[in-house]
Amino acid sequence: MLGLHRMEVETLLPLRPVLLLCIGFATVFIATRTTSALRLRYNRRKPDTIHGIDLKISRILVYPIKSCAGVDLGSSAYDQEGFELDRKWMIVDLEKNKQLSARDNRGIKLVRVFPLIQRDMSSPTGGVLEVTFPDSPDTPSFTIPLNPTPEQLETWETHGGFDLWGFSCEGHVVESADPTVLETPSDILSAYIGRPVLLVMNTPTPRPITEAMPFDSAHLTYPGGPSVRYPDFSPFLLVSDASLEDAEAKVWAMARGNLENKIKGCAPDEPAPPVNEWAQRENAKKLLMERFRPNVIVGGVEEPFGEDDWQEITTLDNRGFLLPARCPRCMFPNVDPENGQRDPQMPNNAMMQYRKVEAYVPTKYCFGMYMIPVEASGVLTIGDRILVTRSAVNPKLVAE
Repeated sequence: MLGLHRMEVETLLPLRPVLLLCIGFATVFIATRTTSALRLRYNRRKPDTIHGIDLKISRILVYPIKSCAGVDLGSSAYDQEGFELDRKWMIVDLEKNKQLSARDNRGIKLVRVFPLIQRDMSSPTGGVLEVTFPDSPDTPSFTIPLNPTPEQLETWETHGGFDLWGFSCEGHVVESADPTVLETPSDILSAYIGRPVLLVMNTPTPRPITEAMPFDSAHLTYPGGPSVRYPDFSPFLLVSDASLEDAEAKVWAMARGNLENKIKGCAPDEPAPPVNEWAQRENAKKLLMERFRPNVIVGGVEEPFGEDDWQEITTLDNRGFLLPARCPRCMFPNVDPENGQRDPQMPNNAMMQYRKVEAYVPTKYCFGMYMIPVEASGVLTIGDRILVTRSAVNPKLVAE
């Protein structure tokens, strides 16, 4: 019996490595399933990664005062109308009773007005927005409350009836955060711009989105669909780093005579600048992202304008956004944010050669994607990973 028992044991011994190997594989499999549950959930949705496999938010930009300089943020809360402080304030041209924009000469100096967000959680207003004028030493800086208290708002006037893209809008006339300052923010801005203006802060009254953007509101988790107040047409604008690099290369090529000019730009032909900084072989003028006023910039896109085909994106913690249409551009990108001057040709002339791609705006070039949040609120942070959860090759109107 002892010999038989020993023989049985010796017969089973070779099975031990196999058994241990199976146990090891099972352990690794279970651990992978446990630690990657979130990723597996998205994999079952088969996200499209054709335009990049490591998509991340590389920059977050807000423009506290419409048409003025932007502010880089590491993170920002948002609601269904966009980032927390994006276009919360606006400047009204009192002679026309409408928005003052850097698109035209009346407001072109606004791009050199610099807001600075200074948060103070111990303050009842959450801090202040400091506004400075680096190109105008004689213009005093001023501060305004980030979030005025109800008591403050009761003392502020409301200016209503000014025009914003065909809508009659209203705003609180902003007062200084420092009650000892005699000049109002509107007085300081009027002297700087050279015409009577009012600095206003938006009220809770929303403005419906008017741009032709085909999307199904059933995808949104909040009632009534998206809205905006002082932004132009969409809560967010998304672009990729790859698209800016491609646009810059096209601008340089046209300035150097290497891109054929088949289509006139957005404005009547004007003589080229005396020194074409775009054409230099060394130290050529950079095409800054701030010209296009995006909010969310995405890195890792392998194909320039790959975002054209994105219809829905999701972060790894399940915050979703719809991208219903491309953004048609006006003359604003031709304004240099570094000096407040308008280039008569670039980048619009170069972009018109190859980015007239949206059928509903056949006369304009497009750069960036309108973006609408699926949830009513959330937070976005630089480094957040992006998954393209729905995409299709969008119809394109190619310029002849």
